[in-house]
Amino acid sequence: MKNKFIVIVLASACSALAQTNDFLTWELCLDRTKAQSHELVSARAAIRELEYGVASASSGFLPQISASASVDRGQREFQNNWVDTEGSGASLSLDQDLFTGGGNLASRKRALAQLAVGNEQYRKTLSGVELRTRLAYVDVLYAQDLIELTEKIEERRANNVRLIQLRFDGGRENAGSLARSKAQLVQSEFEVREAGRALAYALRNLSAAMGLIEPVLGAAGGLQALPPDALVDLSGLMKQTPDYNIATTQVEASRQGMKVTRSARFPQIGFGASARVGDQNADRWFVKYDASWNVGLDARMPIYTGNRLKSNVAAAKEKIVQSEMDLMDTANTLMATLQQRWNAYIDAVENEAVQKELFDAEMLRAEISTAKYKQGLLSYEDWDIIESNLIKQGKTHLQRRRSSESEQARWKNALGWSVWQTMEEGK
Repeated sequence: MKNKFIVIVLASACSALAQTNDFLTWELCLDRTKAQSHELVSARAAIRELEYGVASASSGFLPQISASASVDRGQREFQNNWVDTEGSGASLSLDQDLFTGGGNLASRKRALAQLAVGNEQYRKTLSGVELRTRLAYVDVLYAQDLIELTEKIEERRANNVRLIQLRFDGGRENAGSLARSKAQLVQSEFEVREAGRALAYALRNLSAAMGLIEPVLGAAGGLQALPPDALVDLSGLMKQTPDYNIATTQVEASRQGMKVTRSARFPQIGFGASARVGDQNADRWFVKYDASWNVGLDARMPIYTGNRLKSNVAAAKEKIVQSEMDLMDTANTLMATLQQRWNAYIDAVENEAVQKELFDAEMLRAEISTAKYKQGLLSYEDWDIIESNLIKQGKTHLQRRRSSESEQARWKNALGWSVWQTMEEGK
């Protein structure tokens, strides 16, 4: 019997350990999100598309070589008779741009600028996906702590009911106080069930953020946000954000786009070479054939386009003005947003510390008041107020712990930071 009891205890311990090991740390959440996130897969595909665009834009510096071949058979009328005709041919041609008015160079620079924009958008996507996963992870930690807190509240309310019942049975408390304490116990039992349902949703939400269908079992870790660094160089932080870099690069892309449009005004000079071989009405293909080759230069320049080129260049210049104004608006908005996010972050961290002090004070106050109430030195009404304040303060402190973690994540997202980006830059 003793051995059976030991086996049961060991089995229970192993089961609890296995369940704990199935809980996800923040590092595991990141790994699973990066492997499963459809948004990240799409963002990486967008980068590869822009890289191919750069390769395509660079093709203007290289010769364009093409080959063709043909075989035909038919009839033609000759002196009121139809005569069979057969023919075949093959050709090879080469074309090379020599001068395009700077159009090829500007096209490549514009493609590089678009790739730079894509890289910043990818960085922004990394930060956004990480933020969504982090907030879901924090909500799971909060829900787990909330269950633990509500269970402690339920236990405290049950102890209070037993205490008041004893005093009521002894004639030292009235029925109203006993009824209120029992109602408070019922409320605490509901809050335990409510916290359990909140955890079930939080686990589902974390799975969705990681790109998974089945809910995770839980999260390992604690709600412990670090205080922010002093805000010394807000402008410098603003210029590191993806949005600012995107706006800056869009200005460069607009300038290169204007150069591409303007290049149509200049002469287009190219080199061409071709060779051809073919036959006509031969018994066998290429038995009787003729061959030819040629090389030459080609120059073209628009003389009059009905005001089309002038209008296109003017429109491209206006686009530059728009992108420059967008850059200024982006910078101004980012300065205000970063200040707001930093304020919210430091306010949340400082408020958490304040609520911790208040919670500790309420704990001490509740211990003293309970001792006095047992001795009959404190009325039920005053004792109940102190007990309710302790429970309320415990919930508030937990909420502030979640808020500080959430604001820390939002601050990093506002800067465009992510663990993945740091890892990729380290490589």
